[in-house]
Amino acid sequence: MFDATGIILAGGRNSRMNGVDKAQLVVDSLPLIERKIELLQGLFAEVLIVCNRRRQYDYSQAKIVFDQQEGCGPLMGLYSGLKASSHEINFVTACDMPFVNEQLVRLLIETSQNCGVAAPVVNGYWEPMMAAYNKSILPVIQKCLDDNRRKMVSFFDQVQVRGITEAQVKKFDPELLSFFNVNTPEQLEQAKEIIAAESR
Repeated sequence: MFDATGIILAGGRNSRMNGVDKAQLVVDSLPLIERKIELLQGLFAEVLIVCNRRRQYDYSQAKIVFDQQEGCGPLMGLYSGLKASSHEINFVTACDMPFVNEQLVRLLIETSQNCGVAAPVVNGYWEPMMAAYNKSILPVIQKCLDDNRRKMVSFFDQVQVRGITEAQVKKFDPELLSFFNVNTPEQLEQAKEIIAAESR
C-alpha cells in the first residue's frame, strides 16, 4: 500500500447523462464510485471523494471533501482534493472511469517521486484525470483558478511534469481502457459490454 492518497473527482454536472449522477450508475453490479473506491482502498492509505454539496455520498471507506468553490470545474476538484489530502503524493481519477489499470496507477505513483505531476500522454494529449500530483503544486493551481484558467492542464507548463508514454501505458493496458469515460447512456452500455466480454 502506498503512503499516499487516492482522490476521486465526482463533481460533474452529468449533463450528457440527462442529469443522472454518473457516480451511482451500476456497472457489473457495483455503482461506478464504489468500483473506484474498492480499487483505491487496496492501494492507498487514504481515499477522498471530492464533490459538490448537492451530492449525498456516505462511504465509510472514503472521506467526503466538498469543492472549495462550486462551478469551477475539475481543476477546483483537484485543488480541493490536494488541499484536504494528508499526503504529499496523490493519485487523481474521475468517478466515471471504470477500467483503471492497477499497474498503471502503480507506475504513476512511482514516477511521481520528486516532481509536480506524473501523467500519461495518449494520442498526443495529456491525461490529467489519470495522474499523480504532488501537494506542493497547490499555489500554482490556486493562481490558475484566481486567473480564471480552469483547464486541468493550465499549470502544467509551470511545474515539473513527467510523462508516461502511450507505449508504456500499453504494456499494462493495451486497449487503453483506463481512459474510457462513461459520459452518455451509450457509453454506459458499452462499459457493460466490455465487462461481459472480459468475463466470458
